[in-house]
Amino acid sequence: MKQKDNLLAWRALAVTVETGNITQTALLLDLDSAKVSRLLAGLEKDVGFELLVKNKRPFIPTDRCRQILPMVIPLLDGFSKLDEFCEGTSHKILIRFSAPVEMTQQFYSQELMQYSRLNPRVQFSMLPEMTVRDLLNGDTDIAVVNHSPADQSEIVTRHVVSNSTPIFASPQYLEAHGVPRTPEDLSQHVGLLQVMPNSAPTMLLYRDGVPSNIIHWREIYLSHDQFLIRNMVLNHQGITPDLYLGHVVRELKEGKIVPILPGWERQNWNMHILARRDRYLSDPAIRDFVNWFSQVENKGCIERIMAARSAIEEARAKGLVPIFE
Repeated sequence: MKQKDNLLAWRALAVTVETGNITQTALLLDLDSAKVSRLLAGLEKDVGFELLVKNKRPFIPTDRCRQILPMVIPLLDGFSKLDEFCEGTSHKILIRFSAPVEMTQQFYSQELMQYSRLNPRVQFSMLPEMTVRDLLNGDTDIAVVNHSPADQSEIVTRHVVSNSTPIFASPQYLEAHGVPRTPEDLSQHVGLLQVMPNSAPTMLLYRDGVPSNIIHWREIYLSHDQFLIRNMVLNHQGITPDLYLGHVVRELKEGKIVPILPGWERQNWNMHILARRDRYLSDPAIRDFVNWFSQVENKGCIERIMAARSAIEEARAKGLVPIFE
């Protein structure tokens, strides 16, 4: 058989482009390194041009290889699914999905159900937010986190969205305790802060990319739960820099929660969806979902943020917030 007609040879190429290493490709495909080398050499001979730049480590694809891979990858995934069907293995696939609980409750659960309708074989187990270590230990298949991991050698990351938030309080809290005009004034106020497995409490605010001094609150209350923080703001119990805009669109429109300290916001949340690199490379179900979710949630999150920003302007136009700015 010509290697050009050999699906395994193309699979070896696709995985080697991702790993940059023949030895790692061999481990992932359960082959010996010599066979991988033969497959790649035969493939290059058949197509008539080099596919990998081999005088560099890790290996990188040649320009012509980059051109043909987008044509090859869908075929490989399609034949994998065909093999599963013909072998009678097209059973349900369970993907363990971890993310901040309130995001799953309010938004992600709907997206997961949408994906299952599009892909009836796939179903989900929804788990609380986990760390990169949990992912590598096999405690979850997918992790949505609000930061970009520093070490990405064993994981695949797909950026979802970056967003920041204004500083929020209720009008009643501000009437009772005064309106802070600078970040330093927060030392006279109660801070309602989020603490998560992947992030520390907010200690700085930013205006035009310039950080404030470290914030010192009179008192602080910490929670991992955005809904609890929202309820504490609505109960006039403090000020928060950590309330995601998508959770308070209605409250902003009605003037029940208002922005303060114009121009100052918390640093960006940088949401990413993560998978173990070996799973991403070897499992089309994981790979397809990661790529789908990063695109769909990016669109959804941007729409929610725009709706919240519009709600702030609508409340301002109605005169619900001017005394606080």
